[in-house]
Amino acid sequence: MRQVRVSEAEKTSSIVADDQASVQQASLQAAPRYNSQSIQGPSQSGIPLDFPIDAELEIRGSSNSEALPLHSFPFPELTTLNSEQVDFCIGQFKACVLQLVQQNNSPFVHSLSYQHTPPNLYQDLLGVSAMYSQKTPQNQTIVFAMLDNRISTLVASSNSSAWSMEDTLVNVQALVVYQIIRLFDGDIRQRANAERHFPMLDTWTCQLRTLANNLMNDNLMTHWSLYERWVFIESSRRTVMMSVMVQAVYAVAKEGVCSLVPFLATLPISVNGVLWKMSEEEWWQCTLGLGSDLLTYQEFMNEWDRGTTFQTDAFETILLVACKHKLGHRPFLPTQHLS
Repeated sequence: MRQVRVSEAEKTSSIVADDQASVQQASLQAAPRYNSQSIQGPSQSGIPLDFPIDAELEIRGSSNSEALPLHSFPFPELTTLNSEQVDFCIGQFKACVLQLVQQNNSPFVHSLSYQHTPPNLYQDLLGVSAMYSQKTPQNQTIVFAMLDNRISTLVASSNSSAWSMEDTLVNVQALVVYQIIRLFDGDIRQRANAERHFPMLDTWTCQLRTLANNLMNDNLMTHWSLYERWVFIESSRRTVMMSVMVQAVYAVAKEGVCSLVPFLATLPISVNGVLWKMSEEEWWQCTLGLGSDLLTYQEFMNEWDRGTTFQTDAFETILLVACKHKLGHRPFLPTQHLS
């Protein structure tokens, strides 16, 4: 196979430039400022969907959502998934919460990111995730009360005077996890509130994507080693992908179709997913400090369809299962799956 090294800057620069103005207006909350030092759907999914949602809370198709960067493509391709695909993706999303508690990592949170000095928002995330993992009918009221409180704290942080690059990453990761809990295991109120925060998640996701893109092409954060720099960029790529994928799967579960396919197709994926779990020494031996080649999601699926072998973990498997056209062609070659 001819693998082409794809610069994320080339993949995203035109989109980011066109959407920069709308990013500033999309969030329901004030977007953070950066300082100079830092840079009705299938019922088989298990989600009761027969609840009224105000037009302003619709995921797709309203005039509000059309203004968002993630929905700005002029001719969106509508895509649907079958119930087995939706159930699998939702199960993997929810498994990420348990994995975060038990292993201090997930398919989009690296094990070394917050190992020694976990920020307060990450500690909040672990606390809520731990409580959620032990949720019962008897304690679910306090679990969701804690969740609401932590989300309020997270939203309030968006009004702070400055976010560092690390702040941006952990805040998006936290909101993605909170959205997973509220969208796929919450009551009607929780889901409605989660939908209300989609525009804010869109804005934060686009900001994280821009920061990671800048870091790839500029000599920023020079106090980081090449490995630490790669961990941040790869974590950002995976977090952006999961942020959009969670919204896409929920759209299919609720409405039967998703309009995010054109945007998803442009997002970059590391060809060598095994690097994610390697130690720094193993990473250096494997990459010589260069990281991994990149393919867009569309290119990744096309190569898979042609028979190219990729070692897949939970992250890559979600992407493969979510692409309905690629199912059934050949078996997966998993290195590990979440149960």
